[in-house]
Amino acid sequence: MSQNNIWGQLLQSIAPNQNIRDYRHATRTFVDSLYRLSPKLNNLFHVFMDVNTNISSIDQLSQIETGLMAKTVQLPKYNVQNKTYNAYNRKTVQQERVNYDPVSITFHDDSADVVRRFWYDYFTYYYRDSDYQVDNYKDDSKYKQRQQQNWGFSPKTANTGNLPYLNSIRIYSLHQKRFSSYTLVRPMITNFQHGEHTAGEYEPMQHSMTINYEAVLYDSGPVSSGTVLGFGEEHYDNTPSPLRNVGSLIGAGRNILDNVENGDLGSAVQNGINAFNILTGSNTQLKQAPSLDLSVIGNDIMKGASPLSSIFVPTSSTVKNGLSRSTATFPGFGGVSNGSNMNSASNQNPNSNQGSN
Repeated sequence: MSQNNIWGQLLQSIAPNQNIRDYRHATRTFVDSLYRLSPKLNNLFHVFMDVNTNISSIDQLSQIETGLMAKTVQLPKYNVQNKTYNAYNRKTVQQERVNYDPVSITFHDDSADVVRRFWYDYFTYYYRDSDYQVDNYKDDSKYKQRQQQNWGFSPKTANTGNLPYLNSIRIYSLHQKRFSSYTLVRPMITNFQHGEHTAGEYEPMQHSMTINYEAVLYDSGPVSSGTVLGFGEEHYDNTPSPLRNVGSLIGAGRNILDNVENGDLGSAVQNGINAFNILTGSNTQLKQAPSLDLSVIGNDIMKGASPLSSIFVPTSSTVKNGLSRSTATFPGFGGVSNGSNMNSASNQNPNSNQGSN
């Protein structure tokens, strides 16, 4: 007896009917319960700029698109200020106040100048320096009366109520058809930088800004209409994905493999038809059974290609040609010659609905 057989019998005696495998701690933690504890991904997010529509001159579309142009965004950061007291040589730490650290957002420098117009609208609301032409800056106003009186910080409208241009900036982390939001209340832009041109490089341009804010509000829930502001309203693809039923497709694929291993070819064909119906949304019956190459479909899915392109629906002539080259007939199906009809009575399974109307 070989050494491999000895070890195989020993393992079977220790753990009969068990396969050798590794531990599944990570699967039990991160996959079970519909991925409840799976980590969020940093590239799944949405930003909405909640501007004061009574002050801003940009339209609703530009307001939404400004958030869509967000390239990176930092989540809120806190700095809790403490003070240490010495009470009879015992250290006691007491909290005094919380500080909200600035956060940064970078935007794509889009060709439509959506982000640029947002910044210009913000800047020209608070500051008057951009209201004038170059000739206005040539005036000698040192010893003469100024032709223009409003310079620097001077809000465009009477701002007696101290109304901010931005009501809030809403940052949504998206995960498993849910959202976790962070609302930065009354944010103020403290730094804004346009991009940088560099000869000899071919990199996308970007804008960046730093903001301070007064408070942070938290929320979470399922992603649905109105819960994530500005999401799914513009430039959103509403065409269902061909992988929308991938879970059912995988289940049908497993059933096919089980049927083939057990020699139940009839059920394998029926499960293949079920997989085809899942992919196409049709209701194909056995007499219209398609040919499915699950390995090709799996490769298309892994490559990001549409699996529908690999589905082949045979005609009667192609089925005849294929069966005529077979050396053995399938159980329950009679052999088919080149001149016979595949739906004739002699070639039908009496236990199926083949050929029936």
